[in-house]
Amino acid sequence: MANVFKNAVANNVTTVTTVYTVPVATTATVIGLVIANDSGADTTATVEVTDDSSGITVKLCASTPIPAASNLNVLNTNNRLVLEAEDLIKVTAVAACDVIVSVMEMT
Repeated sequence: MANVFKNAVANNVTTVTTVYTVPVATTATVIGLVIANDSGADTTATVEVTDDSSGITVKLCASTPIPAASNLNVLNTNNRLVLEAEDLIKVTAVAACDVIVSVMEMT
């Protein structure tokens, strides 16, 4: 079984954007998820995870405030998220934000 660290990024997110999709025949552990507000004004962000096998979508955070020139650590060293093949992480922000998702993929 191979373990590979990867990052998925999206910039200027303002609409529902799929930032990361777990590849087929892969399990992923999300080890970090940071949203940076680079819009110059306060904004809010929502992060959703879709479990492909059940078709259920849940929110990790909903309309969470991010002050101007600041960031939101949704997942960090104190918590992890395990995803299965074809699960998705989607982010929506009111004003332009950059997003980085750090994962360890296991195949």
